[in-house]
This record gives sequence, structure tokens and C-alpha cells, in this order.
Amino acid sequence: MAEFNASRELREAQERTAQVTQGERFIPVSTAIVAVLAALATLFSNHSSVTGLQARTQAGITQTKASDQYNYYESKRIKAEVSQALLEAGLINNSSARAGLRARIAKQSSDAAKVLQTAQAEEAQSEQELDAAERAMGSYEAHEIAATMFEVSIVLLSITALTHKFKGLLAIAGIGTATGLAFFVAGLVR
Repeated sequence: MAEFNASRELREAQERTAQVTQGERFIPVSTAIVAVLAALATLFSNHSSVTGLQARTQAGITQTKASDQYNYYESKRIKAEVSQALLEAGLINNSSARAGLRARIAKQSSDAAKVLQTAQAEEAQSEQELDAAERAMGSYEAHEIAATMFEVSIVLLSITALTHKFKGLLAIAGIGTATGLAFFVAGLVR
């Protein structure tokens, strides 16, 4: 018959308890870390979404201004063309009136060139704002995916803590967390 060794039994029981306690601590700590990552991903996602929507709105406003400036340019050009047609048709016989009309044509043409430059500058600015909006929305999408991956990992870690089935679900949660981190970093880079 085997001899009962109380000190050996006590030591083995303590080792088993220490192993279980370390495993039980790992899961909640990991879950808390992943929850913080999910919160950060959600925060950055919301920020990127608002930034992207603001940039799209501003791009629309700037594009409208550019369109207005193009219309104003066209009106200046039409005025200059009508005045030029009057001169060429010979309808103005008075030499001082002809000189005044030539001066008006020159001013209209000069003003039209300035308005055209303004319109082109605003159109370029609108394109830059649209590019910024697209970058922000890309960042938003990456952070949304990251938040989803972190949330799935939290669920898997919670199931692991409840069922004590560490290997399979813990590995899947680790892969999900790593994927979430990759998307989170990709969103930051954008």
C-alpha cells in the first residue's frame, strides 16, 4: 500500500492551484486589454467618420463655389463677346463710344481671367477636400473592422473563461485580436 505523504500531496495541490490560478488570471486580463483596444478602435472610428463627413460636406460647398465662379466667368465672357460683336457690326459710329466700348471689352476680359483663376483654384481645393474625405472614410472602415474583430475576440475569451477550454478558443481569439490590431494600425496609417 502506498504511503500517504501529506507534505507531498499538499505541494502538488498547491502547484495545481497555482497553474489554474495563472490560467484564470490570464483570460480576464487579456479580455480587459482587448476591451480597451475595442474601445479605442470605436473612438477612432467615430472620429474618422465625423472627419470624413465634414470633409465631404466642405468639398461640396467648395465645389458649389467653384461652379458659381465658372458661371460668373461665363457671364463676363458673354458681356465681352456682345460688346465685341457691337464693335464688329459697326453699330457704334461715335469714336469716343467706340473707345469706351473697347475699354469695357478689355476690362471684361481681364476680370473674366481673374474669375477663371478663382474658379480653378476652388475646384482644385474641392478635389483635395474630397481626397481627405476618402482617406478619412478609409480609416473609418479599417477601425470599424478592427473594433468588430476585438469584440469577437472578447466573446471568445469570455467563453474560454467560462468553459475552461483554453487551447482552441484562446488561439482563435488571439488570431482575431492580431487581425484587429492589423486593421487598427492600417486605420491609423491612413
